[in-house]
Parts: sequence; C-alpha cells; structure tokens
Amino acid sequence: MATYHPFILTIIIILIACLLTFTLFYLEYTLTAQTVYTSSSSSSDENNVLQLYSSFKKIPKPTPKQTSSPTPKPTQNSIQSSKFKTKKPILKGDKKYGPIPFRDKMECDSYHEKKGISFKQLWNWSPVHIFIGIWTVADSFEIRNLIRTLNIIQQSNLIEDKVDFKFIIENMNHGKAYYYWKWVAEYTEYADMQYDYIVKTDDDAFIHLQNLALNLRPLPRKHLYYGFENHDLFMYGELEILSIDQARMVGASSFNQTEWDGHEDRYLGYWLINHVNSTLMRISEDCLIFNDPRIRRRFSWRPWASPNSIVIHRLKEIPAWKSVIDLYIP
Repeated sequence: MATYHPFILTIIIILIACLLTFTLFYLEYTLTAQTVYTSSSSSSDENNVLQLYSSFKKIPKPTPKQTSSPTPKPTQNSIQSSKFKTKKPILKGDKKYGPIPFRDKMECDSYHEKKGISFKQLWNWSPVHIFIGIWTVADSFEIRNLIRTLNIIQQSNLIEDKVDFKFIIENMNHGKAYYYWKWVAEYTEYADMQYDYIVKTDDDAFIHLQNLALNLRPLPRKHLYYGFENHDLFMYGELEILSIDQARMVGASSFNQTEWDGHEDRYLGYWLINHVNSTLMRISEDCLIFNDPRIRRRFSWRPWASPNSIVIHRLKEIPAWKSVIDLYIP
C-alpha cells in the first residue's frame, strides 16, 4: 500500500477543502443575479432553476374558454384551491410567528374598487408583462432561495400575464436607485421579452404575482408611477413601479450625486417630480400593499390580509414567511 509524506497529505486536504468551498460559492453565485454594475455581463438566467426543485410538481395552466365576448377569468379562490403536492413543506413553522390574520375582504377599498371596478372584472383587461428587481444583500442566500422557489411556483400558475424577476445585490444608498434603473433600462432594451412595467422591491416583501399583474392590467402603459404613496409624493420601497418608458427615461439621464444620495424610494420620487412631473401619472394603492399585519406600525399597515392582497412587507425573518406560504402557495 502506497504511503505519502505528511506534507503532501496536508496539501491534498487543503486543495480538497478549497475545491468544496469554491463549488458551494459557485452554486450560490450562479443562482443569484449580479449587481447592477455587472448584471449585463452575466449570461446566467435567474429563473432557469426550476430543475433544482424537483420535489415540486408544476400545475398546468387553466385554459380560458374562447367566446365572442370578454369572459371573466377564474376567480382568485379557484386558483388558490388547486393542490400543489410536495414531498415536504417548503418551510416549517416557528412559535415566534403566528398566522397572519386573513379575511375574504380587506377593511378598505382598493384603487380599482374606488373606481367601481371589482377584482373579478380585472380579468377582462389585456395581460401585462412585468420585470421585477428584488433588492437583496450578498449574505441573504437563504431568503433568496425561498423567494426564488415561491416565485417559480407562482410563475407556473400565471394566467396569460408574464412576470420575470432577478435579484439585485448592491450597496444600501449612494446612488443605488439611479444605477438600478439605468441597468434595467439597458437590460430590457435587449431582452427577449417586451416589458410593460418595471418593478423594484425588497427581499422582505412577498409579492402575489397574479394579483400584481391583474391590478396593473387596466392602468396606462406609459407615464405611470405606481405603488403605496407617501405624503411626500414618493412610493414606498416595498413596491415601486414605473412604466417602461419612465424607467428608460431615468436610465437615459446623467447621474447627479445630489439627486440620488439618500433613501432610494424617496429620491426616485423627487427625481420624477423634478424631471417628468407634468406628464407623470401617479397612482397609489394604499389598501392592497401593506406591512405584516402581525407587526403594528404607524404607516402602511392593515389589520388583516385577503385573497386580493398584492404585497405583504416586513417579513424580516424566514419563519415569518410560513403563514404567507400557507395562505397563498397551496
């Protein structure tokens, strides 16, 4: 039997350890979109990872009946009642977080309900194509994997609408909003999909993709600035949406440090006021976008969620997502 000098064995062990470390890092890196500074050079697609979740069985998309007049699409309750079989739960519970209060109807009216449009009627408008940038930090790989799994499941259940997403890793402030919109303007210009709307969100926010798409369907495809509006005339950072023309207008502008050095949501709103306010259509959804009902806050809070909710924000810890999954991901 061959024997090796202890020094050689030590070198071999170190090389093996380095190889394993590099492999783990590579897998995480390739499943996560690059920062806005390097995304354009990456050829990997954030969403081509469904094969990693082989325990999930894809639900066939319902085929709408063809009629001579517009027909309401399946109700939200019928979509949520479909059974999605898994070998094990996506996420186990935690005693710290109880279930999110949930009722069939919010205690408030949505933007469209105030206009006399019911949730069911939203299906009658043309479908939309949406790109979502999910802002995150480098070491939050566990939350990225969870959100990626949930979004892939939701993508498979979309009816006619198309929603793509990527994770955006970058610094907290210091112009990050400008560079995100600049990057996304360049990315969407050459993408295979022609997007109608561009979204910015955070990794502590759950977005119901179908509800988001439905609420955007009746809205203008140009000059739109949509979200939950603060009294200072900016949309809160959990959901900021620009129509594609507005996103490209931001991206085509030159960078001015004084216009972007601060909280990204606030400074995007200020930039739009200063540069495109005359043509900008601001639409605030202050009912279906809210913070976790289990955490009372002075703003952006609702006492319960509903089947029509668009965003639940401030899910700061992974166990907090358990109730969201139980409610919206069968």
